[in-house]
Amino acid sequence: MERKLSTIFASDVVGFSKMMGKNEEETLQILGERREVIDNVITDHNGSVFGGAGDSLIAEFVSPVKATECAVQMQIKMNDMNQNIPESKQMIFRIGINIGDVMVSKGNLFGDAVNVASRLESAANPSGICISKQVFDLINQKLQVSFEDAGLLKLKNIAEPIQAYFVVQHKGIERYLNYEDTPHLKIERAEPGSLAVMLFKNLSRDEEQEYFCEGFSEDLISSLSKFSKLLVVSGNASFSYKDKSKTPKQIGEELGVRYILEGNVRKLGGKVRIGAKLVAANRESTVWSHNFDTTIEDIFDIHDEIVDTIVSTIAGRVEDDEVKLLSSTRPENLTAYDLVLHGLEHHRKSNVTADHAKQAVELFEKAIKIDSNYARAYAWKACSLANYGRWNPNESRESILEKCTNSVTKALEIDPNDHEAHRIMGAISLEKGNFELARHHHEKAKQLCPSDAYIMGKNAALLVYLGEPEKALKTVHWAMRINPFCPDDLYVDEGMCHYWLKNFKAAINCFKKIKTPNKDSLFYLAASFAKAGQENESAEALKFAVRTTGLSFENFVKSQRYQNPEYNTDLLEVLDAIPK
Repeated sequence: MERKLSTIFASDVVGFSKMMGKNEEETLQILGERREVIDNVITDHNGSVFGGAGDSLIAEFVSPVKATECAVQMQIKMNDMNQNIPESKQMIFRIGINIGDVMVSKGNLFGDAVNVASRLESAANPSGICISKQVFDLINQKLQVSFEDAGLLKLKNIAEPIQAYFVVQHKGIERYLNYEDTPHLKIERAEPGSLAVMLFKNLSRDEEQEYFCEGFSEDLISSLSKFSKLLVVSGNASFSYKDKSKTPKQIGEELGVRYILEGNVRKLGGKVRIGAKLVAANRESTVWSHNFDTTIEDIFDIHDEIVDTIVSTIAGRVEDDEVKLLSSTRPENLTAYDLVLHGLEHHRKSNVTADHAKQAVELFEKAIKIDSNYARAYAWKACSLANYGRWNPNESRESILEKCTNSVTKALEIDPNDHEAHRIMGAISLEKGNFELARHHHEKAKQLCPSDAYIMGKNAALLVYLGEPEKALKTVHWAMRINPFCPDDLYVDEGMCHYWLKNFKAAINCFKKIKTPNKDSLFYLAASFAKAGQENESAEALKFAVRTTGLSFENFVKSQRYQNPEYNTDLLEVLDAIPK
């Protein structure tokens, strides 16, 4: 019998038998209407229905990301269809998703993978999604959703307990969210001195050392990007190739770069071996390569040597003192450095589960205890406190903001040139309504690290709130150049720029590209439709925005922190005029 690996998606209706008992014909009519919508969503996500009876449905997907993305969209649409209708006609679904080996027979799929998906569906909350750990491991950080640990579930007729997770509303902001095969933006020309630093590979037996490789690679990008003759692609883009088998030439064409830096790290105790290779992307020839045997205490010497060699090779000879100027500020204690890198690994996943958010804060605090003069530890502690606060609704916004401010202030006192500290202080200043201070810190972050698309995006968002959409649009387009994968937040920024520049059709096009809409994109899409004269579309978009976010349009407008209150007034008038 044929076997294959598949992602299985199972759903059914909560309380279907009770609905049928009250009115069979009406229930079947409602189910038919819902199935038409559900089948279209499944097809749109490259899935196919292969089984089911009555209210139940079982579908197959090649990708667990697509299956979960489909589940999220399906529940949004079902919730949308339940609005403004009597409770007796509302239809609520549960979804379970699993991945595993299945048997194929006469177009049907069989096996434990299918059975577990069906049982996970039964364990899901009404209007919820429950996934197995195998699915969680493959999709976390690849969708703008978060997860709550469901623990080990004892499922009916399943021999062993299954570790599962509930999919919940998104709790944070990601720095890396590129799982597409190719970038959205086509780069026509690779500039002289253009470079992509790939994520250094972990050759250690300990998989937990991945965080060290990522931190070392990020430090190289930060240092190299400060040299004006180099154009360094954002790590948001280059790191997305870590699980893709593409040639240097293909990567060079997609990212628009002439050179690629590859590397690997083997870490054993205090000893480290680092291999680095600079490749001419178009010719796929090695320009320079070297292996470094060192210790953790001397890791920054290797960092500086790699920076020196690359700058000298690509941009010409550089004086020693200029290279030293590019070097990152070194922590006094290398154990603290290691703890910060470990903390960053959890910080990047702080939107995934509450446990990651908590561990990030704890690791940064440990680093501070070991080295009280380590600026980066204070900066990231501030950022992680904000993320952890999203998982703790009992702590007030004012309390979190005060803790973040104190920590990042300490970071800037120690190192006035820490780009992350300036980025975080810029965000805090905007939250407090101190616009000029926010401008100062965001501009400083941009100057200190011009190859970080996330920092560029935050700079652009601030410029929109300062009433400078034309300048903001240029910044967004630069962010898209250094990260041509164009994550959702850049499309939100671009759409808001076009809205205030009165390019309403362009704004609509930007907002429609977003995979997982947020409150800004939803309400500005409604406003853009209204300004473009598309009355029906604006009414539907506004209803959807209110239902999805739980915000009234008045409260949404209050959340928009424009320096000039006339922007808020204008936006409120546009949304208020949309037919309700």
